[in-house]
Amino acid sequence: MSWGYRPELDGLRALAVITIVFFHAGVAGWANSFVALDLFFVLSGFLVSNVVLAEIDASGRFRLGRFYARRVRRLLPAAVVAIIATSVMAVLVVSEPERIAFVRQAQAALLYVANWEFIAEQGDYFAGAMRESPFMHYWSLSIEEQFYILFPLLVLGIHRLFPGRLRALLIAFSAIAALSVVSQLYWGQVDPGRAYYATDARAFELMAGAIAAVALRQVAARRAAARQADEIDAPTSTRLGGLSLAAVATLGCYVVLGTSAFSMTASHRNLVAAVIGTALVLLVYLAQGSLVSRALSVRPMVYLGKISYGTYLWHWPVIFALQHVLTARPLVIAVLAGTLATAMASLSYELLETPIRRNKLLDGFEWRAVGAGVSVSALVAVFAIAPVLTSPRTPVVAAAGQVDIGAPTEVTEELDRPVPDIDFEAVSKDRGAAGGRCTPEDLESCRRVEGSGPHVVLVGDSQARAMVPAFTKLAEERDWTLSTSVVMACPWQQGLYSTEPGENVCRDARKDFYDKTLPAMEPDVVVFVNLARSAEAWEGVLVDERGRSKNRHKLQLDATKRTVDLVEKAGARSLIVHSMLGTNGWDRDGWDPLDCLARAKTQRDCVVNPPLDRPEVDGYYDTLETERDSVATVDVNPAICPDAPYCRPILRDAVVWRDGNHVTPTVVKRVRKQIGGLIDETGVLRK
Repeated sequence: MSWGYRPELDGLRALAVITIVFFHAGVAGWANSFVALDLFFVLSGFLVSNVVLAEIDASGRFRLGRFYARRVRRLLPAAVVAIIATSVMAVLVVSEPERIAFVRQAQAALLYVANWEFIAEQGDYFAGAMRESPFMHYWSLSIEEQFYILFPLLVLGIHRLFPGRLRALLIAFSAIAALSVVSQLYWGQVDPGRAYYATDARAFELMAGAIAAVALRQVAARRAAARQADEIDAPTSTRLGGLSLAAVATLGCYVVLGTSAFSMTASHRNLVAAVIGTALVLLVYLAQGSLVSRALSVRPMVYLGKISYGTYLWHWPVIFALQHVLTARPLVIAVLAGTLATAMASLSYELLETPIRRNKLLDGFEWRAVGAGVSVSALVAVFAIAPVLTSPRTPVVAAAGQVDIGAPTEVTEELDRPVPDIDFEAVSKDRGAAGGRCTPEDLESCRRVEGSGPHVVLVGDSQARAMVPAFTKLAEERDWTLSTSVVMACPWQQGLYSTEPGENVCRDARKDFYDKTLPAMEPDVVVFVNLARSAEAWEGVLVDERGRSKNRHKLQLDATKRTVDLVEKAGARSLIVHSMLGTNGWDRDGWDPLDCLARAKTQRDCVVNPPLDRPEVDGYYDTLETERDSVATVDVNPAICPDAPYCRPILRDAVVWRDGNHVTPTVVKRVRKQIGGLIDETGVLRK
């Protein structure tokens, strides 16, 4: 069996990268075709293993510096150029506040730790902005590069301990793959984002390719020995035909797996994709000369496979730019992006990648080439990225006013003022204070202010987090005792959970809080603040304690009643804050206020108009208020939007909204006296 270059594997790469382009463009029917990345991982593990093992077979040793130098020369130049070009593109189409988050992402991409950067970021907002980054796709390249660094060291270590013994490699690779599968399944339950991005949770796919390469060598060695002993016949056309049919069937299974034909979690889909992908690589490799092999080996497919790295580098920034400047169907975006990315990848391959990779003068500078490549990436990350992406330049795509209003004169005079200088980075980070997670034995973890007045407990999600500074100041001014229980992305209602941050995150965070912790606090009033979660988009996302998701309205109503019952049982009253206004209404997915302010000439361009209708959950709260003496409701929106129905984007010199869903803690703190007055009107704090 030949271990040399196999063009049909490049054909598989081409299929995978085409699929990824359509997936990232959001084409209908391709929602699960992210499994094409699993095929990339398997192929990488398979091919790199063959490179390492072939050199060991030929010379009995492995030149680590030579391997690293080749990887650096092959990957870094194209990536550095693409990241710089993507940063420049972002300046042209994206406003400064949106670009602030891109700095660390681009730097992480240059240093091949983008996957860990995205994990760190999504810990704050649970993946909502991942697809809004032009550097999003570098997470998978980072995993591959980390594999390229560690894998040869692993092989060398095993080879020195057990020279020439493929079984030792097979055992080690299988053990690592098994541990990675455990990590994938665990994090798939606890934190799906980490399960998707983390190296340890995705290593099983790379190791599956490595296991396939070692197993194939073992089979080849046994067959060679058997042939020498005349124990087996040469491969027949029948056997080849069977392998070819099996390859076609396996490819069909892979395509079906990328559709919505089967409902399964992303973790399970990735696991199945790794198995099918490994089988596909093996079958294509074994069926050399068959119909499927010839189809994958045609020149256009092979060439697209050879430039697939460049296509992957460029396709997402191109999609990102097209979606910002065009209003077009996803299929149109996919075709345009695929064409442009292929052209750019071809230029990169012919003018940059190939000349550097094949330059004979660089062959003698193995470790120095590695050092030079890494140094260039680090220098660009440290000195070039931030100045480009934080440029105050207004994008080419100018802002259109959000609304043309006919507000009162005193309001229009305020709105006609120019947008002041804004520290967009500071505003975007203005999120408030995260709440503690305390237990009956450790109530101090939730305590913020110790006073002699009523004990107020603030409970909620990120909306409540924005209120913490204001309530802290109110508690200090009014001599309250204040405790907080704030859990990002999780409803405050007992037995109502959001699956977005991970299946068990909300369950674990609220476990025993109302039954044990809250009674131990001996509160007087529990203040609830939450995102509305009334829109249809929440259907299936909100679940009860049994994981049921049917009829989100009934789920919310029942959970709300159950919660106020528990609060009353704990000897306290409930104060439920009506839904907080975002830039597009009461629920979520509002337009970006910082992007608007960065593009606008006057504040008028970024006025927010609250809709006339209110979320259903506010109706539930009002009904409970009329039915129970222990429940009161309060609407704090008049303090934040005093000129309704025209809400200023800047109030008391503070930006009102940091994103489409959240007000800034700064503006809430500045209007805290108005909020305190609204709370006083409810009478809930009277003893």
